[in-house]
Amino acid sequence: MLKTLLIEDNADAAEKLQFLLTKYCAETVELLACVNSGKAGISAIAEHRPDLVFLDIELGDMTAFEMLERIDLIDFQVVFTTAHENYAIKAIRYSAVDYLQKPISREELLAAITRAQNNPARMLREQVSQLAQNGKIKAALPEKIALTTAEGLVFKKIHDIVRCESDRMYTIVTMLGGEKLMVSKPMGQLEEILEGQNFYRVHNSHLINMNHIRQFVRSEGGYVVMDDGATVSVARNRKDDFLELFSKF
Repeated sequence: MLKTLLIEDNADAAEKLQFLLTKYCAETVELLACVNSGKAGISAIAEHRPDLVFLDIELGDMTAFEMLERIDLIDFQVVFTTAHENYAIKAIRYSAVDYLQKPISREELLAAITRAQNNPARMLREQVSQLAQNGKIKAALPEKIALTTAEGLVFKKIHDIVRCESDRMYTIVTMLGGEKLMVSKPMGQLEEILEGQNFYRVHNSHLINMNHIRQFVRSEGGYVVMDDGATVSVARNRKDDFLELFSKF
């Protein structure tokens, strides 16, 4: 049974989520309290010591990120809730934490609770700290990304990623210095998360960091030499777009 708190400043959204939790999740979730501000949320967490917190991103008195920064011990899992596809969603994706978009459906809620049940590890302080940093400044792009591997969650500087190579439902991420990480996420999802960070998909199976191109070679159909020494073909139908982008670096 997951001891659960709901922190939501919209009365209608809070009422709907409480209804879904009590009607469909009574065997797995014990709803301890529902509060409507960040200040009240901090107090409720200290009082109840929950396993799981559903947390609205935009609270009346502070953001969810600001609230989390004020909590000394993060030993619970968080599922963020939001009504908007905004900068905060990208911050959450970079940090590899869970979120639900309003209006929340029964199926999405049940899936989120299942993920919480199957994840014995508590939310790491570094993960929350990075999330708070990513969400602070709307105009700034995050500097780090959380990557899920077989060993657990690792944080890497985005600038240090040289290239990403598709391996079916996984992605091989090559870092500066030669480190390779098998990430349990399809390359298409990483491409979406890294949008705006100077990455370009030169081939169906390769996403490269434009900052780490050593050379472009026109022969043999065209390929790039990356800073790790790897050669990556540029697909014929992407060559013109790639060269236009490459000319700006």
